Amino acid sequence: MSSRGAVVHLVRHANGLQPVDAFLSSYERHDAGCDHDLVLLCKGFPDREALAPVRRRARDHAAHEIVVPDDGLDLTAYFAAARELPHDRLCFVNSYSEILAPGWLRMLWAGLDEERAGAAAATGSWASRRSFALSLVRLPNGYRGTLGDRRRMNPALRSASTAPKVGLARRLVLAAFVLPGEISAYPGFPAPHLRTNAFAIGRELMLSLRVGTIDTKDATYRLEAGRRSVTAQLRERGLTSLVVDRDGVARAPADWPDAEVFWQGEQSRLLVADNQTRQYEAGAPAVREALARYAWGPRARPGGAGVE
Repeated sequence: MSSRGAVVHLVRHANGLQPVDAFLSSYERHDAGCDHDLVLLCKGFPDREALAPVRRRARDHAAHEIVVPDDGLDLTAYFAAARELPHDRLCFVNSYSEILAPGWLRMLWAGLDEERAGAAAATGSWASRRSFALSLVRLPNGYRGTLGDRRRMNPALRSASTAPKVGLARRLVLAAFVLPGEISAYPGFPAPHLRTNAFAIGRELMLSLRVGTIDTKDATYRLEAGRRSVTAQLRERGLTSLVVDRDGVARAPADWPDAEVFWQGEQSRLLVADNQTRQYEAGAPAVREALARYAWGPRARPGGAGVE
């Protein structure tokens, strides 16, 4: 390995070959725009034989490999890779990421080069689990009624597997058990946080963050969107977190709703897609409206119809 930066793509044995094939196909279609090493972060592969299909698919890319156990979630593997790699800066892309525009890595690197930039990502959100939980039990919250008609919102969010569940049983559980944790662990809306499907950060800076044990979904959510999230820790150090669109425009958190990249409009400036952006893209109007309002509150601009 010789370049200053690396692209680290998470390859999970449990997912099969299709996601890595889709990522590498997009990687082949869209030139990164700058020198880098490609690293396949192989998670949960039991032996060399299991790795063989991945190696055959990546044989034209001189990709390096890091093999880690199937412990924890994506961020667990990312920090393990950061401890092993020698590069100055790293760009992590998750298993289901697909690149949508040429020069994508050059644009993310350029975001990191901006004054006081700590991290740059393809997507970010203002969504707040705390305010959403309060809204479910009809307590005052940061959304202040902007989530819309509950009779329309609830079924729409239930249809979106990555969104919070909002049925009656869920509301009762939240009131009794979950709500205190959601209030203490997460900030209220708006709660800007970078999403970790595709993000770039300096290696030393990443390893200096306080992360604790990332072995559950809740721990992962807290590190991405909680009070001690990566974004929050960078902000405490006077560093900003930027969302970069496919035109190379890097926006600070206050301007993220203007970037049509995540659960907003037609997502027409999205740089790297993932399962959640596809979910919005394919969603019926009610689903799009619910997701946009959850992510952006009063600044939501849901796009038109996806798949009815």
